Amino acid sequence: MAEMGLRPAIEVVDVGGRVVRIVDGHLLAPGETRSIGHDLPHRGIELSVDAAGYRARWVRSAISLPSFARLFAGGAAGGALFRLLGLPGAVLGAIVAVGVARATRPARPADVTDPAVTVREDGPDLVLQSSSLAALVLGVMELTGSDGPVTVSPAAAAGEPDGVRLDDVGGLEDVVAQFRDVAVSFRHPDVMARWGATRPQGILLYGPPGTGKTMLARALAAEIGGELREIRTPEILDKWVGNSEKNIQRIFTEARGLRSPTVLLFDEFDSIISYTGTAFDAAGQMINAVAGIFKQEMNTLIEANPNVIVVATTNFPDRVDASLVRSGRFDLKLAVPLPSRRARADIAAKLIRGLIARHETPGFRMFADDVDIDALASASNGLTGADLKEALRRAQLDKAMHEARSGRPPGPITQDELLAAIARLRT
Repeated sequence: MAEMGLRPAIEVVDVGGRVVRIVDGHLLAPGETRSIGHDLPHRGIELSVDAAGYRARWVRSAISLPSFARLFAGGAAGGALFRLLGLPGAVLGAIVAVGVARATRPARPADVTDPAVTVREDGPDLVLQSSSLAALVLGVMELTGSDGPVTVSPAAAAGEPDGVRLDDVGGLEDVVAQFRDVAVSFRHPDVMARWGATRPQGILLYGPPGTGKTMLARALAAEIGGELREIRTPEILDKWVGNSEKNIQRIFTEARGLRSPTVLLFDEFDSIISYTGTAFDAAGQMINAVAGIFKQEMNTLIEANPNVIVVATTNFPDRVDASLVRSGRFDLKLAVPLPSRRARADIAAKLIRGLIARHETPGFRMFADDVDIDALASASNGLTGADLKEALRRAQLDKAMHEARSGRPPGPITQDELLAAIARLRT
């Protein structure tokens, strides 16, 4: 196995029994604003790095007040938390900073920088800033009551479906490049406005199952610093006359009111809104009505709310009426094919590297040194990225079950075991 390519640099910091695992910290040098992946327990927590240092931001609407209040439990500030949230940011910041210092400093070893963790209010959000990533995360752990371990890295924590980034997508260079351009257009609306340019308002992804279409939509949401709103068939189609039309109208009405960047994902688009043509029965009339509303809404969505972009995925593009996905509604139509040998190698490397970053600790190795990515790519001809992920899952499960039954840790996953897992997928 290529050590430099697959084994990330992992720094483990343990403070009072709370562990922070920093993966590839050398890639997080401040200089440009970028998001940092993490697996902290509460939604609404965003870690990033810029020229001023490391920052943790809470979206105020996402704060769980009971969890937030744990910092103050047992102290005089505990009963006054709701009043404190109405005080000026400097007052709240001073109290929180004292709480963080009191909770973490006594156990802090000498090899962890003792930073000034500053806290301030930025509009509706609460922001912590520090020159030390480890100390910042430890402060966040105190605020959220997390026991750890917590992993942070330039890419989102492996295994977190909502945290996947475009960097984590393997084997789709051309598609990823176009998604990066879309993300750049989201992040620079002033430049777009100056030139009178309009970013794509819809993206259609089509290709065989398991090739990463849904993952790409999730990655785009992460890249634009937004959320993914996934629309599935039961949310629209209803057996009662008129309800399906009301459902699609409601979805777009809510989308027009969103104030943060959002990817509106219509997964398996052909099963939700498929063909418009002559309707001979009530079901056909309903499908036509839903499709008609969809087309009308897509005509004006970007003008009504530039924070929203629509992504539709389908395994059967021939089942989708061309009028639904014409330019002006879906400006990008991208094929997501079965991965080539080179693409499979890229996918396997990223999957294995993510598992190592997420799970390996001092004294525990998940993969043996004989793992050969090129050989895995050759053996997996015709398989998708989802298949490769499943092969790894089976190999992990075999090892976990062996240890659970015997009580003795087995050795790391070997090349032969991975090849056997791939072979089992074909039977």
